[in-house]
Amino acid sequence: MHKRFLITALAVIMLVMPGQTATTEAKQHQLLTIQSPTKRQTCLQDTVEVVVELKNGADPSTFRAWLNSKEITDRFTLTGSTMTAVIDPDDGVRSYSETIETSRDDKGVWFIEGRRHKYRSKKARFNRLRAKVRGAKKRVDVAACTFEVNSSLYNTFEAMGYAIATDRLWQMELYRRTARGRLAEIFGESQLKSDVFMRTIGYSDDELSAGFADLDDESKAIIAGYAAGINRRIWQIYEDTTILPFEFEFLQLSELPLESVLTEWTVEDILAWCALLQREFDPEALDQAQLKNAALLEHLTAFSDEDVYQAMAMFKDLRWSNDPEAQTYIVDTKEAIENADDTDIVPKIVPGLGKACNEFAKRIDKIKENLKKINAKVKMGSYAWVVSGKKTASGNPIIYSGPQMGFSVPSIVCEGSIRAAGLNISGMTVPGIPGIIIGRTPHHAWSMQVGHAHTTDYTVGGSLDEGREETIKVINLKTYQMDKKTFNVFRTEYGPVIKTDPFISWRYAHWGYEFNVVKAFLGLARAESMNDFGTAIEEIAVSQHFCYADRDGNIAYWMSGRDPARKGMDDPKMRYLFFLPQDATEGEPVTDWVDNELVPRSHARNPKRDFFAGWNNKTSPTYFNAFNSNNDIYGPFQRAHVIYNYLTTNNDLTFEDIRDLALNIAATDSFNGGGNPWAFVANKFIQYAKDDKLDEDFPGVLEILEKWNNDDGHFVEGNWVNGDTRAQGWVLMNDWLKEIIHLTFDDELGDGEGGYLACNNTLLFNVILHAMNEDDDGIKTTYNWFSNSNQNAPQTLEAIVIRAFENVMATYGGSIPIDVPRGNIEYRHDLLNTYLEKINATPIEWTTPFASRSTYAHVVEFGRKGPIRIESMFPLGESGNITLEYGVPIFDDNFLSMKEIFDDFTPREFPLFTGEKGGKKR
Repeated sequence: MHKRFLITALAVIMLVMPGQTATTEAKQHQLLTIQSPTKRQTCLQDTVEVVVELKNGADPSTFRAWLNSKEITDRFTLTGSTMTAVIDPDDGVRSYSETIETSRDDKGVWFIEGRRHKYRSKKARFNRLRAKVRGAKKRVDVAACTFEVNSSLYNTFEAMGYAIATDRLWQMELYRRTARGRLAEIFGESQLKSDVFMRTIGYSDDELSAGFADLDDESKAIIAGYAAGINRRIWQIYEDTTILPFEFEFLQLSELPLESVLTEWTVEDILAWCALLQREFDPEALDQAQLKNAALLEHLTAFSDEDVYQAMAMFKDLRWSNDPEAQTYIVDTKEAIENADDTDIVPKIVPGLGKACNEFAKRIDKIKENLKKINAKVKMGSYAWVVSGKKTASGNPIIYSGPQMGFSVPSIVCEGSIRAAGLNISGMTVPGIPGIIIGRTPHHAWSMQVGHAHTTDYTVGGSLDEGREETIKVINLKTYQMDKKTFNVFRTEYGPVIKTDPFISWRYAHWGYEFNVVKAFLGLARAESMNDFGTAIEEIAVSQHFCYADRDGNIAYWMSGRDPARKGMDDPKMRYLFFLPQDATEGEPVTDWVDNELVPRSHARNPKRDFFAGWNNKTSPTYFNAFNSNNDIYGPFQRAHVIYNYLTTNNDLTFEDIRDLALNIAATDSFNGGGNPWAFVANKFIQYAKDDKLDEDFPGVLEILEKWNNDDGHFVEGNWVNGDTRAQGWVLMNDWLKEIIHLTFDDELGDGEGGYLACNNTLLFNVILHAMNEDDDGIKTTYNWFSNSNQNAPQTLEAIVIRAFENVMATYGGSIPIDVPRGNIEYRHDLLNTYLEKINATPIEWTTPFASRSTYAHVVEFGRKGPIRIESMFPLGESGNITLEYGVPIFDDNFLSMKEIFDDFTPREFPLFTGEKGGKKR
């Protein structure tokens, strides 16, 4: 070992100054240095950038370079005093990597496996790079270095990129173009506003390139390899256009050169999509609740005849910051109770802000609608639970993850396994994202559900920068000529300007941190302890709830995301200001972010109640509600209660119990896509009805509702999985509660755009629960919401409940309908159906019986040596690839290979990590 090192060192010294030793004088006369790669650097991909710096006195025309004795001088270009080249295996780069093999199972799920090779010789491991140049004194100056290429990560993710592109290239193209603001190039004017918005809030080309350059080497190798894999598939299409996805043909983009429509992917494309996907999964990032709240405040002020203090009281009732009755993932912490005192702090009212906010909110809603039409809109939501061995029949921890990401065609998720590059992981990912997002390894498994860190502020005013010019290509779908639309993107010190007159800036806490997601996924996959896993979560920018289980018997919970500390957070009277745009027109905002200070991350391990669980609810009792998402203002009712009720009251849970809880809660569908609000008011409202003799006026009706509620109100009965109609009890409950909400809030919120636009039924139902609160603790309302300006309307809660029941029964004609359709989840591919109609073929519409269910599910039970049982499912199939043959759409064999499994809510076994696959040797 030592002898080998001395020989190498001597050779380098002789190359630096032939005939001399490595003296200080020799170093002073050195005329060039190889800056990159550095000596003994490990490169993670076999495309290597070489940078040679020329010193004063060096003659660039005499520069020569060799790699492993092969001259590569012609690969270099001179910029200033620097010679640069990008070299690859064609130039003689020797690389060490695993042989990567990709296979598929009978459902089309990909398995990437690597075969390791031992180094056969030093030459196979190291590359020798030499360079020399002549100086003014004709002295020959030489520099040399050796570097290693271990492209295992690069090649592994190249295989992943290729495998997914083979199945989902059109889908990936949609996501890429959405993120880069390039949809109008193929869809025309209809997507121009979407492109303008994405270019406005997105990173510039230079920022994406700089972001990639700043990443660690492993992240660069993964991203570059993934892009190369996608491009391998694209090159195959260039050579054989019969495998071009149908959608390109349908849009008649073949009228344009294929290389200009289906362009090669870049690392910047991947970073842009990684950033946008994280924002799609962040409730605050792309929402406009602060803006809608500004309009709400204006509306309430007008309703109160400009009495700003009454308007503030009403606003506070609708925007409480912390309710101790809310369901939380973490319970073993001190509870914080909302200060119920009246506030005398009045925010500055910006003239016209409410109108401007409503205009912008409508614009964004239209953009989302347009994206949905082309299957480019991403939905967010999820439920998950992890149960310790103390509550399971087997004594093993079991985890269930169910991300709710909508039902696009193809599904937004795909599934696979990587056993290469030192990784051993399987799980779910999203096309265009290099890594496993929700996964399991021999050591641990995790879930992810949308969190609610306080990530976004809209700020009025600020100092404008000089701006940058953006040009969007817009295809004319009649002539197939490209028009160009040019506009300027401006930013203030707070962020991109998303509205003018007045200027409103979008400020995002994760800005610049979103590029670390690949490093985070790699860390999650490599973790060998809870601490390792927690370290990786620090790299996750987007706010997510993580549940975790491992083979050591641990369960844990984290909420990721950068949550900036704010001025005034300790003053309950100021917290309602967080729900409004920050006004910087008169100096520093009083609720501005504190520089470089974050709210402590929520985290807990092995809790006393022996489970963590949630359905996009609150992280801990001391954590405030979301400020820019009105769906995340938590009160006593939140859909997660159906999970907590079950896990709290049941022990000795089997794998099937934990798995089928998802099926049971999927039968709920009230207000915000789940839960049973009736359970919170059943006794009082039924008593109101009986006191008014409604059970005599409508015989048997209340008994139907009571029986439904006594049966738990949500657990599966009979043929829910395949049934066609709703339970009568659910129908009455749902309509009755919605009518109660309408009669309670219609006079205050029903007129003008600022009212109901800023509220939802879940939030308003919780306001009713607050108004019903008779305890000394907890939140109570200040304003009497049950009084009505119309004297003919009911004036008390009891009167409202009775009137609402009578109104609903009148619409029924006196008896609860028995044939209310349950409905279906529809998987629509509008481009495909439009094409089928053109060729006089029957449009296709795949469906699944409706349930408030997840897009993906995995269930993992851990024994002492790792997972002993894994099940998973997702809708439709692994592939979304459609081609044309003589004008007829041809579907990949795995386009619908998962549909039967998903429709029946019967997850299938997924291979373990011991070489087993569905109980059989792979």
